[in-house]
This record gives sequence, C-alpha cells and structure tokens, in this order.
Amino acid sequence: MSIFINKNTRIITQGITGKTGQFHTEKCQEYANGKECFVAGVNPKKADVPPPGAAAAIWEAVEADLDLAICITEGIPVRDMLILRNKMKAKEAAGGKKTLLLGPNCPGLITPDEVKIGIMPGHIHRKGRIGVVSRSGTLTYEAVGQLTEIGLGQSSAVGIGGDPINGLKHIDVMKAFNDDPETDAVIMIGEIGGPDEAEAAMWCKENMKKPIVGFIAGVTAPAGKRMGHAGALISGGADTADAKLEIMEACGFTVTRNPSEMAKLLKALL
Repeated sequence: MSIFINKNTRIITQGITGKTGQFHTEKCQEYANGKECFVAGVNPKKADVPPPGAAAAIWEAVEADLDLAICITEGIPVRDMLILRNKMKAKEAAGGKKTLLLGPNCPGLITPDEVKIGIMPGHIHRKGRIGVVSRSGTLTYEAVGQLTEIGLGQSSAVGIGGDPINGLKHIDVMKAFNDDPETDAVIMIGEIGGPDEAEAAMWCKENMKKPIVGFIAGVTAPAGKRMGHAGALISGGADTADAKLEIMEACGFTVTRNPSEMAKLLKALL
C-alpha cells in the first residue's frame, strides 16, 4: 500500500527540457515502474521551470484538475505562493476539484519499488511498512537510509519542503499514514519555525493509532536567524526545537535529539 502515488500513477514533468528537469525525469523513469508512469513532459517556452515561473506552472496543474502537483523548485517568491494559495482556496470554495500540492522546495515523494517523483536517491529505499515525513530533504534520506540499513523498509517517504507557504503539511501526511493499512509506524521530522509540527502532534495525540518517532532539526539554532530553509526561522516561543520536542513528547511521540538514532528507536517500538 502507498499514500498519494503508486505504480498506476501517471505523471507529466513541467519544464522537462531544462537540464535539471531532464536529468531528474530520466532518473525517475529508470526507477521501478517509472517508464510506464512518466507519460509526458511540457516546456513553458523556456528551458526549465525557474523560480519566477514555478507558481504559474503549479496553477496550470490546478486548472487542469490534476490530483497532485509536486513542486521541487527552491526560491519561489513568497508573494507568488501567497497568491497561488488564495487562488487554490477560491477554486475549492467555488466547488472546483481540490488539487493536492506537495512542496515547493521539497525532494518529492516515493513509494519504494513502485514509483518516485522527485530528486531523492532511489537506491537507498526498500519496500516496507514504515512511513517517513520530513520538512528537510537530506533528513528524509537519512531516516530512509537508517531504516533500510536495519532491515526495515518504507511504505512511502514524503518530503513536504521547508518554505513558509507550502502545500501538504505534517498533519495531512500523518492522516494519510494513519489511514494506510500497510503503514505500521512513522518517523516524523520537523524543523524550527512555524506551528506545523505542534499542530500535527496534537492531532496525533487524539487520533493516531501507530507509534511515531519524532525529531526536530535546529536545537542549537539562535532565535531570529534563518537556518537553511526560508521557513526555518524562530519567531516566537513555541517554534524552537526544544518547544516542539516537548509538545511532541507530551503527545506520545518517542522523541530524540540525535538524528542517528531515529530508525533504532523506531525498531524498538515495533
């Protein structure tokens, strides 16, 4: 079982003629059922989908009533994403089809041994029953690599991205994993900045039936200094790593401050 995508998903690459779009589409086609899944590519009259054109490309997918748009692009202007989010909400409020958005500034989504959409290294994944969701791309790979190394595979691994305005949040992915009969447990990875991890944790406390290991990047980050992702900025009291870890622990997560322990802790919970 998987969440969001599987071997029957059909995919279009927007910006396929650019060097980056072409390279990663080829890598996705080479992985598992990629040759059947990737059916088309488009070029918006210029090579690639650079940041200034990315929000328009997402809106094009939304207007076409696609089920899911995955945006890897980093550096999209926040104002562009704000306008896009409002247009997506207005379309839905008027009774239009809801298109899910993953990203921007994310590594994408993979269902091991079936299909990958994004820039993650396919070879570190193996099919299994553990879900992974993360705001950080490299920490997604870290969790996946650890799980594979100790003999646990993944049902799906989801990178939600680190921008201030994005699509699917931790809570949305946790709901999907909770509903998936073939996901037994989840590793949830967050970062400093914003309320998303706390909101997901509080939902999980009331609803989640599966064990969760939680990690927050940025324990040593100073307040007011942006760290890596545009959304990773401590602005208030409750968005520090310590505050988020405390909330997650209070909500029943097994938390760690050491990212090298994530898979080991999860195995002990099974």
